[in-house]
Amino acid sequence: MLAHMVRPPRCVAYFALAALLAAGSSAVALAQNAGSAPAGDSPKQTASAGRLDALFDKLQNTRDPTEAQRTEAAIWQIWLEPGDPAAGSLMKLALDAQQRGDLFGAFALFDAIVHLKPDYAEGWNRRATVLYMLGRYDDSRKDAEKTVELEPRHFGALAGLGLIAAAKNDDDAALEAFETALSFNPHMAQVRASVDALRKKRRNGAI
Repeated sequence: MLAHMVRPPRCVAYFALAALLAAGSSAVALAQNAGSAPAGDSPKQTASAGRLDALFDKLQNTRDPTEAQRTEAAIWQIWLEPGDPAAGSLMKLALDAQQRGDLFGAFALFDAIVHLKPDYAEGWNRRATVLYMLGRYDDSRKDAEKTVELEPRHFGALAGLGLIAAAKNDDDAALEAFETALSFNPHMAQVRASVDALRKKRRNGAI
């Protein structure tokens, strides 16, 4: 694992807690109030998909750090919406438990969410985060991979995959995951620093 890589609590921010850091308390409120739309390809979900496309386009092209931060926060807010009342209620309880440091309670709630709504990418991402914090890297990797399967642009889960690979000293996999994350969100400074360090390590023949 890279010596300069951020320590676990800050690493986790790229995995899922970045949603709370970027979106602030409104993210929790969103989780509490989410779920007004029925399951399936509802008009609301279709509109959200269109908004995500526009937001990702803006995120990749803006050079303004403030605009990038606002855009990233908007993406996290859309990702946080489960589109299901029961899943929305569980998400609020899970986020509250995680903020209190009750990782086992948060895991149980995120676990319930992914079973209730298995097509909800952020449920898998949040469970992946808790598993990472519990040191269960292999299980965390599986959940992060599921997140990316459901939402290929999920830069948080992709960065998480990089962190897991780095923790397991798999520099090639870490570099690939970090570079993919940056292709969707080029504004993650710590991830970019890790990419630079891994590329330097490769040039020096250490990878």
